[in-house]
Amino acid sequence: MTRSYVYLHTKPGRREEVVNALDRLEVLTAARDQPGFLAAEIQAPFDDQNHLLVWTSWASPEHYERWVAGPACESMFREIADLLAAEPELRVYRVVDAVQ
Repeated sequence: MTRSYVYLHTKPGRREEVVNALDRLEVLTAARDQPGFLAAEIQAPFDDQNHLLVWTSWASPEHYERWVAGPACESMFREIADLLAAEPELRVYRVVDAVQ
């Protein structure tokens, strides 16, 4: 399994605008419709009003790479670019062990 984390540092006071843009673009729905998609979440920390985390899980690195190269992901980054204080930080991991 492959898990990606996208750390978003928003401009001060703009976090909800980013959340609304992701919702309007139906980013999680678009991801869910992709082959190899397993799960996704958008997370907002309680103690920092200028950050978001978007994580997704994929069956393989190839599935993730197709998602990142696709139009929905590109549209997401283009749409929120002006609301961010820094470039998104993308991290991709191979899940080596898990329990539920």
